[in-house]
Amino acid sequence: MTGSLLGHKNYDSTDREWPSWARIAMFILGALLLFGFGLDRVYIDSKAITSPGSTQYLGPLVTVNGAQTYDPSGSISMVTVRSNMSPSLLEIIGAWLDDSIRIEDSERVLSGRTVEENRTLGLEQMSNSLDLAKRVALEKLGYDVMTESGVLIRNLVPGEPAALVLNRGDVLIEAEGTPLYISTDLVELLSRFLPGDDFTFSVQGFDGSVRSETVKLGDREGKAFLGVSVGTYMEMLELPFEIKVAIEKVGGPSAGLGLTLAILEQLGEGQLTGGLDVVATGTIDAQGRIGPIGGLEQKSYAVMQSGANIFLVPAGQMSVARAVVGDYVKVISVETLDDALTALRLNGGDLSGLK
Repeated sequence: MTGSLLGHKNYDSTDREWPSWARIAMFILGALLLFGFGLDRVYIDSKAITSPGSTQYLGPLVTVNGAQTYDPSGSISMVTVRSNMSPSLLEIIGAWLDDSIRIEDSERVLSGRTVEENRTLGLEQMSNSLDLAKRVALEKLGYDVMTESGVLIRNLVPGEPAALVLNRGDVLIEAEGTPLYISTDLVELLSRFLPGDDFTFSVQGFDGSVRSETVKLGDREGKAFLGVSVGTYMEMLELPFEIKVAIEKVGGPSAGLGLTLAILEQLGEGQLTGGLDVVATGTIDAQGRIGPIGGLEQKSYAVMQSGANIFLVPAGQMSVARAVVGDYVKVISVETLDDALTALRLNGGDLSGLK
């Protein structure tokens, strides 16, 4: 029997008339799928996404052995982002629809490194940042744990004579018979010379060996030019007691300021934050200068969700943070550790015990 009961025709899905909206939806879905297969090969493999991470209270992670510590009434936190170097198609689409997530070229992020090399670099940067944070904090507490001992070569100008005899990371310890301790010593000495003069200096290499080099000074706007960018090299002395910070699997140098403040929070006699919850981000160097960081927009979203009272950010980047957090969190820009401490004092913090 081919007919249905009651004489009605059997239901056949092929006879169904699809509504116009459904046909349009199916067409769009099919187009997206076809486009997606091509996108996955041509586009996705070259992209990375950065999304908001979270704030992390540093107090419980800091352990000091051999010195008196104090219990804080507030908190110092660092903030992270999440990086995805191999996003899926759905993750890329999700990032397009979410203003808090950034899509960028993976080559720009990796700068010629593999993903594993980039991860290793980040962990090394965190380790170096932590060591500096300990020393900068202890210096602020009156301990001598660093000494200025030379001029560090940070970068070299291609084509200048110095680029032929120096390497990044070399340290100039003497020039023209004059000891060099800080970067301005070199600047002041060069001001006494003219373009074309011979300039002799002693260099300490990576392996600790010392050599003498002589170059003919270049000319920049009528002034003697060595062709280097420099900083002050700090010799690291033994710490007076042990400081451990239990941070794992977090890379990059941007926690430097937060780590320094977290150590001061435990070792300083006063309530550093005045009971407030503070998030801090920014690199830190041996002189306590705060440097810019990446991913601040995404970090700002995490800070806004954390309920923090104050967000300390590097000078020149405050507008980025404020554009995200608005009036929910007080954003303060700082150029140095002293700026950060002043900001905390003006907001009720007690800097007792700090020099």
